[in-house]
Amino acid sequence: FAFTKDTKFGTVEEVIGQIEKLRKQTNNNLDIEIITELRSEIINEADIITNSGHLRPLNSLKLCHAKSGVVIPLMYDSWELRSTDIDLKFCQMHNILVAGTNESHPDIDIYGYLGDMCMKLIFDSANCLNNSTFLLISNNDFGPCIASKIAPLIEKLGIIDCINRKSKYLLSENIDWIGTFPFIQIPDKYYHSDAIILATYPFDQTWVGNKAEIPIQAIQSQFSSPFILRFSGDINTKDLDSANISYYPSVNYSGHMGVLPSEIGYEPVIRLQTAGLKVGQLLNQKELFSPYIKLIDNY
Repeated sequence: FAFTKDTKFGTVEEVIGQIEKLRKQTNNNLDIEIITELRSEIINEADIITNSGHLRPLNSLKLCHAKSGVVIPLMYDSWELRSTDIDLKFCQMHNILVAGTNESHPDIDIYGYLGDMCMKLIFDSANCLNNSTFLLISNNDFGPCIASKIAPLIEKLGIIDCINRKSKYLLSENIDWIGTFPFIQIPDKYYHSDAIILATYPFDQTWVGNKAEIPIQAIQSQFSSPFILRFSGDINTKDLDSANISYYPSVNYSGHMGVLPSEIGYEPVIRLQTAGLKVGQLLNQKELFSPYIKLIDNY
């Protein structure tokens, strides 16, 4: 069953048309039933329920109809789990297996696209790479992946990250380790940086604001014309507007990245969705220690 609805990306009619076109192209019978209503009997029939956007939140009102043995693949890495997506307590109480995708596995390699996604964000914000200076603020494994792709293409890249990742930034002579996250103490040569790339986690935590871990005053006082690129992590836009600090994109839903894999092409989406479905299959078969699976901490 494929549950769909109208969104900014397309209508139900368009989705159905694309699926029907795909059926003809594959020369086989794709056993897909498209539904627009999530009825209890359909939930009860599922062996695998994906944590896909249209199905969220997977709460007790939905999962109470699930049959014994149902499993839930997150369809993304386990550390990216948002508490609003799934009622994990209900899943634990009813022995529902939930696990994420090992996005860094070489067969999947979603992390290999993070640099491309960051470049897309830079270009869309009307900035460029050549002769540019950026500061990257990160506290997760996104940081080194972004740096490895963009550093060779720009003039210089300053890094603020957790100290345990410092060695991962020994990639290029134009990379400077500025300091330990989230403390902001910028050398003079980064005063005129073209942009600050924010790649923080949890995605739904406000990291920049008057009362946030990265205070507005630290940004305002150490950059000539601060401009924040919202790769991941929330910011307090009201505080930034009051301080006349620019940011891009101007609107971003809390807990979501400022640029999506789908914005750079089909391949990362196909890889991630296929891997998520593979995780669902493995969970269904109780193969919990596959290298494709990323278990959830303390679950």
